[in-house]
Amino acid sequence: MDPQVRILSAKDVVAEAIRALIYDGTMVSGERISTDELAERFGVSRTPVRDALQQLSVEGLVTITPRVGVFVREISPQEITDIYEIKTALEPMMAAWAAVRGTEEQRSALLRSVTDLEQAAEAEDIPAYVRMIEERHEQMLTMAGSGGLRDALGVLDGRVRLLRFRNLSRPGALAESAAGHRAVAEAIAAGDPQAAYNAMQAHKVHSTAKVQALMPATDSDTPSITQLAAGRRGASRSARGSRKRSSSTSI
Repeated sequence: MDPQVRILSAKDVVAEAIRALIYDGTMVSGERISTDELAERFGVSRTPVRDALQQLSVEGLVTITPRVGVFVREISPQEITDIYEIKTALEPMMAAWAAVRGTEEQRSALLRSVTDLEQAAEAEDIPAYVRMIEERHEQMLTMAGSGGLRDALGVLDGRVRLLRFRNLSRPGALAESAAGHRAVAEAIAAGDPQAAYNAMQAHKVHSTAKVQALMPATDSDTPSITQLAAGRRGASRSARGSRKRSSSTSI
């Protein structure tokens, strides 16, 4: 048997099918999930369905409330913001490590894959595009070679997928995203960790701002990364202005 072939259990097959229904919006946030209906739909017993839902609960896609039921997980605007900003803090490190730890062959393959990504963007094939960016993410994690980083991002990625289709459905979003991925891939291919870090950070800050624009306003007083960045720029301009005023007064 080919060692690369993975034999899926009934639980795995059902879990993948439910994930697809959640990701494409067939199952919406807050919707109650019937174990019996899914068992009938997929032609299996209730056991693999229950096991699949337990797995999806761990991934953060469903919520299981004893004696109440199973629901597609609802994520608050604040949690969405937090998740994207944590990724903004971690993924630039992934890109930098990929630039210095990846082999030349791996770095070149990552850059070549951007062409397929751009073609999917031009065709407005969102499912294919999402699949490709997840494949590229896996490539970069492999190149970065950090189990800790993989674990940290793995906890977040299942929840982020809930928003990817909606975010990438915005007019012009696929082209914007592809351009960001090309900048990251070119820096990694060049073996330049600082450029890779900066390109990924810019890409994630842009993505975070776009996702935040899709969300209703929150009552949180906690500043976001984009707000902090704007504040730093504003403070810098203010300081420069103060220095100029001080200089003109002293003359």
